Amino acid sequence: MTNKRYLYITWMDVQRLSEKLADQIAESGFRPDIIVAVSRGGFDPARILSDELNIRSLASLQVIYYAGVNEKNDKPQVKYPLNADIAGLNVLVVDDVADSGSSLKVVKDYVDSLGPGEVRIATLHHKPWSRFEPDFYAESADKWIIYPWEPRESIEDIRGKLLSEGVPADELAVKLIEIGFTRKQVRRFLGINDV
Repeated sequence: MTNKRYLYITWMDVQRLSEKLADQIAESGFRPDIIVAVSRGGFDPARILSDELNIRSLASLQVIYYAGVNEKNDKPQVKYPLNADIAGLNVLVVDDVADSGSSLKVVKDYVDSLGPGEVRIATLHHKPWSRFEPDFYAESADKWIIYPWEPRESIEDIRGKLLSEGVPADELAVKLIEIGFTRKQVRRFLGINDV
C-alpha cells in the first residue's frame, strides 16, 4: 500500500511533538534567551515552543537550496539573514526536520558566526541518515513527512511521484486519501471534484 512510505502529520501531532520538545529542552536545563525559526518549516513549531517555554523573543531566517527555477546550489545558502541581534544570547534554533542535515549545518554555522552564547538545535523529526543530529528532536522518522502547513506542496509533489511510478490519473485521489490527505484537500489542490 502506498501510504507506508509517508508519514502524515496533523496539527494535533505538531502540538504533541512540540510539547515533547519543550519537555526535553526544559529537562536539559538549557534556557534560551531567543528562539530562531528556520523558515519555512520551523515557523509553527518555533511559535509553539515560544509559548511552551515562555520565551517571548522569536526571530527567523531562511535557508534555500535553489538559486532559481530548477537551479540547485552546491549547498544550502542563507537567503534571508537572521532578523535579530543574538550577540551573547543563548539561542534555540527550530526547524521541522533534520533530513539530509545539510541545511541545519549551514544554519548552525551561520548562527554561530553571529557571536551568540550557546546555540542548540531542535526539530520535530530526525531522519536516521541525516548528517546532522539536532540537540533535541521529538521523533525519528524514515518516511516522507507531510506536515499540515504544506498540503498543496505535498499533494503536488506526491502526485508527480505517483504518476511517474505508473499510478493511473483516475486513481490519484484514492491514493492521496490513503496517505492521509482529506477529500477537501484533494478537491482543492487537484481540482478533482468526484472524490
